[in-house]
Amino acid sequence: RFPVEDAKVSWKVPWPEYSPVPFVAPSVLVAERSDTNPNGWADSPRPNLAELKHRLSCEGPLFFDADQRPVNPRGRTGVCGRGMLGKWGPNRAADPIVTRWKPGDKRKLQIVAIQRGDTGVWALPGGMVDAGEVVSVTVRREFAEEVGNMASDAERAAFNAAVDELFAHGEVVYRGYVDDPRNTDNAWMETTAFHFHCTADLAVQLPLRAGDDAHNVTWLDVDDAEPRYAALYASHKDWVD
Repeated sequence: RFPVEDAKVSWKVPWPEYSPVPFVAPSVLVAERSDTNPNGWADSPRPNLAELKHRLSCEGPLFFDADQRPVNPRGRTGVCGRGMLGKWGPNRAADPIVTRWKPGDKRKLQIVAIQRGDTGVWALPGGMVDAGEVVSVTVRREFAEEVGNMASDAERAAFNAAVDELFAHGEVVYRGYVDDPRNTDNAWMETTAFHFHCTADLAVQLPLRAGDDAHNVTWLDVDDAEPRYAALYASHKDWVD
Protein backbone atom coordinates (compact mmCIF):
# COMPACT_ATOMS: atom_id res chain seq x y z
CA ARG A 1 0.00 0.00 0.00
CA PHE A 2 1.37 3.40 -0.97
CA PRO A 3 1.52 5.53 2.22
CA VAL A 4 -1.07 8.31 2.26
CA GLU A 5 -1.00 11.08 4.85
CA ASP A 6 -4.36 12.35 6.10
CA ALA A 7 -3.68 15.73 4.53
CA LYS A 8 -3.36 14.11 1.10
CA VAL A 9 -6.36 11.77 1.13
CA SER A 10 -8.65 14.18 -0.73
CA TRP A 11 -8.52 14.11 -4.52
CA LYS A 12 -8.72 17.89 -4.40
CA VAL A 13 -5.16 18.01 -3.08
CA PRO A 14 -2.69 17.91 -6.01
CA TRP A 15 -0.20 15.07 -5.65
CA PRO A 16 1.61 14.21 -8.90
CA GLU A 17 3.92 11.77 -7.10
CA TYR A 18 1.01 9.61 -5.92
CA SER A 19 1.52 6.02 -7.13
CA PRO A 20 -1.03 3.58 -5.66
CA VAL A 21 -0.16 -0.13 -5.58
CA PRO A 22 -2.24 -2.23 -8.02
CA PHE A 23 -3.85 -5.20 -6.29
CA VAL A 24 -6.45 -7.86 -7.08
CA ALA A 25 -6.87 -10.74 -4.65
CA PRO A 26 -6.58 -14.31 -6.02
CA SER A 27 -10.08 -15.01 -4.72
CA VAL A 28 -11.37 -12.24 -6.98
CA LEU A 29 -9.44 -13.41 -10.04
CA VAL A 30 -10.97 -16.91 -9.91
CA ALA A 31 -14.48 -15.47 -9.48
CA GLU A 32 -14.47 -13.04 -12.41
CA ARG A 33 -17.52 -13.12 -14.65
CA SER A 34 -16.66 -14.23 -18.17
CA ASP A 35 -17.99 -16.28 -21.07
CA THR A 36 -16.60 -19.38 -19.38
CA ASN A 37 -17.75 -18.29 -15.90
CA PRO A 38 -21.05 -16.41 -16.43
CA ASN A 39 -22.10 -16.77 -12.77
CA GLY A 40 -18.93 -15.34 -11.26
CA TRP A 41 -19.57 -12.82 -8.48
CA ALA A 42 -16.62 -10.55 -9.37
CA ASP A 43 -16.51 -7.98 -12.17
CA SER A 44 -14.34 -8.47 -15.23
CA PRO A 45 -10.85 -6.90 -15.21
CA ARG A 46 -11.94 -4.20 -17.65
CA PRO A 47 -14.65 -1.86 -16.28
CA ASN A 48 -17.97 -2.06 -18.13
CA LEU A 49 -19.12 1.57 -18.33
CA ALA A 50 -22.62 0.66 -19.51
CA GLU A 51 -23.07 -1.52 -16.42
CA LEU A 52 -21.35 0.87 -14.02
CA LYS A 53 -23.60 3.77 -14.99
CA HIS A 54 -26.48 1.84 -13.41
CA ARG A 55 -24.53 0.95 -10.25
CA LEU A 56 -25.92 3.21 -7.54
CA SER A 57 -23.79 4.70 -4.80
CA CYS A 58 -24.93 6.30 -1.55
CA GLU A 59 -22.25 8.92 -2.22
CA GLY A 60 -23.90 10.19 -5.40
CA PRO A 61 -22.95 9.86 -9.08
CA LEU A 62 -19.85 7.84 -9.90
CA PHE A 63 -16.77 9.56 -11.30
CA PHE A 64 -14.15 7.84 -13.44
CA ASP A 65 -10.40 8.11 -13.90
CA ALA A 66 -8.47 8.13 -17.19
CA ASP A 67 -8.68 4.32 -17.32
CA GLN A 68 -12.49 4.43 -16.97
CA ARG A 69 -12.34 3.03 -13.42
CA PRO A 70 -14.70 4.42 -10.74
CA VAL A 71 -12.97 6.77 -8.30
CA ASN A 72 -13.39 6.33 -4.54
CA PRO A 73 -15.47 9.37 -3.47
CA ARG A 74 -13.72 9.60 -0.08
CA GLY A 75 -10.23 9.91 -1.53
CA ARG A 76 -6.94 8.09 -1.89
CA THR A 77 -6.28 4.74 -0.20
CA GLY A 78 -2.81 3.83 -1.48
CA VAL A 79 -4.17 0.84 -3.44
CA CYS A 80 -5.83 0.73 -6.86
CA GLY A 81 -7.86 -1.94 -8.63
CA ARG A 82 -10.61 -4.15 -7.22
CA GLY A 83 -8.52 -5.40 -4.30
CA MET A 84 -10.37 -7.97 -2.22
CA LEU A 85 -13.83 -6.65 -3.01
CA GLY A 86 -14.33 -7.81 -6.57
CA LYS A 87 -16.67 -5.15 -7.90
CA TRP A 88 -15.67 -1.84 -9.40
CA GLY A 89 -17.12 1.07 -7.46
CA PRO A 90 -19.52 0.45 -4.57
CA ASN A 91 -19.70 -3.04 -3.10
CA ARG A 92 -22.96 -3.28 -1.18
CA ALA A 93 -23.40 -4.99 2.17
CA ALA A 94 -26.08 -5.30 4.84
CA ASP A 95 -25.38 -5.40 8.57
CA PRO A 96 -27.85 -6.35 11.34
CA ILE A 97 -27.47 -4.76 14.76
CA VAL A 98 -29.33 -7.18 17.03
CA THR A 99 -29.61 -5.96 20.62
CA ARG A 100 -31.00 -7.14 23.94
CA TRP A 101 -30.85 -6.03 27.56
CA LYS A 102 -28.24 -8.07 29.41
CA PRO A 103 -29.88 -10.80 31.52
CA GLY A 104 -29.89 -9.67 35.13
CA ASP A 105 -28.83 -6.10 34.26
CA LYS A 106 -31.31 -4.08 32.22
CA ARG A 107 -29.04 -1.05 32.38
CA LYS A 108 -26.56 -2.73 30.01
CA LEU A 109 -27.19 -3.33 26.31
CA GLN A 110 -25.69 -6.23 24.38
CA ILE A 111 -25.29 -6.96 20.66
CA VAL A 112 -24.85 -10.15 18.68
CA ALA A 113 -21.28 -10.25 17.34
CA ILE A 114 -19.24 -12.78 15.41
CA GLN A 115 -15.51 -13.38 15.25
CA ARG A 116 -14.61 -13.13 11.57
CA GLY A 117 -12.93 -16.18 10.10
CA ASP A 118 -10.65 -14.14 7.83
CA THR A 119 -9.19 -11.66 10.34
CA GLY A 120 -10.21 -12.94 13.78
CA VAL A 121 -11.70 -9.51 14.54
CA TRP A 122 -15.15 -9.26 16.13
CA ALA A 123 -17.87 -7.75 13.93
CA LEU A 124 -21.58 -7.51 13.21
CA PRO A 125 -22.94 -10.65 11.47
CA GLY A 126 -23.49 -9.02 8.07
CA GLY A 127 -22.44 -9.75 4.53
CA MET A 128 -22.54 -8.84 0.87
CA VAL A 129 -25.73 -8.16 -1.05
CA ASP A 130 -26.10 -10.65 -3.90
CA ALA A 131 -26.87 -9.35 -7.38
CA GLY A 132 -30.55 -8.44 -7.61
CA GLU A 133 -31.14 -9.14 -3.92
CA VAL A 134 -33.19 -6.84 -1.70
CA VAL A 135 -31.14 -5.51 1.22
CA SER A 136 -33.71 -6.56 3.82
CA VAL A 137 -33.45 -10.13 2.51
CA THR A 138 -29.65 -10.01 2.70
CA VAL A 139 -29.61 -8.88 6.32
CA ARG A 140 -31.81 -11.78 7.42
CA ARG A 141 -29.96 -14.34 5.29
CA GLU A 142 -26.54 -13.28 6.56
CA PHE A 143 -27.65 -13.31 10.20
CA ALA A 144 -28.99 -16.86 9.85
CA GLU A 145 -25.87 -18.07 8.03
CA GLU A 146 -23.44 -16.51 10.51
CA VAL A 147 -25.06 -17.39 13.84
CA GLY A 148 -27.63 -20.12 13.13
CA ASN A 149 -25.58 -23.28 12.60
CA MET A 150 -28.19 -25.61 14.08
CA ALA A 151 -27.50 -29.34 14.37
CA SER A 152 -31.01 -30.69 13.69
CA ASP A 153 -33.99 -29.84 11.51
CA ALA A 154 -36.11 -29.18 14.60
CA GLU A 155 -33.54 -26.74 16.03
CA ARG A 156 -33.21 -25.04 12.65
CA ALA A 157 -36.99 -24.65 12.32
CA ALA A 158 -37.26 -23.13 15.82
CA PHE A 159 -34.33 -20.81 15.12
CA ASN A 160 -35.81 -19.65 11.80
CA ALA A 161 -39.16 -18.95 13.45
CA ALA A 162 -37.44 -16.82 16.10
CA VAL A 163 -35.44 -14.96 13.43
CA ASP A 164 -38.60 -14.29 11.41
CA GLU A 165 -40.23 -12.76 14.50
CA LEU A 166 -37.12 -10.72 15.34
CA PHE A 167 -36.67 -9.38 11.81
CA ALA A 168 -40.34 -8.49 11.31
CA HIS A 169 -39.60 -5.03 12.68
CA GLY A 170 -36.35 -3.21 12.02
CA GLU A 171 -35.07 0.31 11.64
CA VAL A 172 -32.39 1.55 9.27
CA VAL A 173 -29.79 3.34 11.40
CA TYR A 174 -27.12 3.91 8.75
CA ARG A 175 -26.82 3.81 4.99
CA GLY A 176 -23.62 4.87 3.26
CA TYR A 177 -19.87 4.55 2.84
CA VAL A 178 -17.90 2.22 5.13
CA ASP A 179 -14.36 2.98 6.29
CA ASP A 180 -13.26 -0.57 5.48
CA PRO A 181 -9.62 -1.75 5.30
CA ARG A 182 -10.41 -3.48 1.98
CA ASN A 183 -11.31 -0.23 0.21
CA THR A 184 -9.20 0.83 -2.75
CA ASP A 185 -9.12 3.88 -5.02
CA ASN A 186 -11.54 2.08 -7.37
CA ALA A 187 -13.61 -0.23 -5.15
CA TRP A 188 -15.17 0.49 -1.79
CA MET A 189 -17.73 -0.78 0.73
CA GLU A 190 -21.17 0.72 1.31
CA THR A 191 -23.74 -0.75 3.67
CA THR A 192 -27.21 -0.50 5.12
CA ALA A 193 -27.25 -1.18 8.86
CA PHE A 194 -30.54 -2.25 10.49
CA HIS A 195 -31.38 -2.32 14.20
CA PHE A 196 -33.51 -5.15 15.61
CA HIS A 197 -34.21 -5.38 19.35
CA CYS A 198 -34.63 -8.82 20.87
CA THR A 199 -36.96 -9.26 23.84
CA ALA A 200 -35.93 -11.45 26.76
CA ASP A 201 -38.48 -14.11 25.78
CA LEU A 202 -37.33 -14.13 22.17
CA ALA A 203 -33.65 -14.29 23.14
CA VAL A 204 -34.30 -17.63 24.87
CA GLN A 205 -35.57 -18.99 21.53
CA LEU A 206 -32.48 -17.68 19.70
CA PRO A 207 -29.49 -19.87 20.53
CA LEU A 208 -26.32 -18.62 18.85
CA ARG A 209 -24.03 -21.05 17.06
CA ALA A 210 -21.28 -19.88 14.71
CA GLY A 211 -21.70 -20.85 11.07
CA ASP A 212 -20.60 -19.93 7.54
CA ASP A 213 -17.27 -18.05 7.85
CA ALA A 214 -17.60 -17.09 11.54
CA HIS A 215 -15.28 -18.66 14.13
CA ASN A 216 -17.34 -17.67 17.16
CA VAL A 217 -20.55 -15.86 18.04
CA THR A 218 -21.69 -14.27 21.29
CA TRP A 219 -23.65 -11.49 22.96
CA LEU A 220 -21.20 -8.61 23.57
CA ASP A 221 -21.67 -5.84 26.10
CA VAL A 222 -22.01 -2.42 24.45
CA ASP A 223 -19.23 -1.06 26.60
CA ASP A 224 -15.82 0.36 25.70
CA ALA A 225 -14.45 -1.58 28.66
CA GLU A 226 -15.21 -4.75 26.68
CA PRO A 227 -12.13 -5.05 24.41
CA ARG A 228 -13.92 -7.05 21.72
CA TYR A 229 -16.59 -4.37 21.44
CA ALA A 230 -14.10 -1.51 21.56
CA ALA A 231 -12.23 -3.04 18.60
CA LEU A 232 -15.21 -3.97 16.40
CA TYR A 233 -14.41 -4.30 12.70
CA ALA A 234 -14.31 -1.23 10.42
CA SER A 235 -17.14 1.24 11.22
CA HIS A 236 -19.36 -1.26 13.06
CA LYS A 237 -18.94 0.32 16.49
CA ASP A 238 -19.90 3.76 15.13
CA TRP A 239 -23.29 2.46 13.98
CA VAL A 240 -24.02 0.87 17.37
CA ASP A 241 -22.92 3.93 19.33
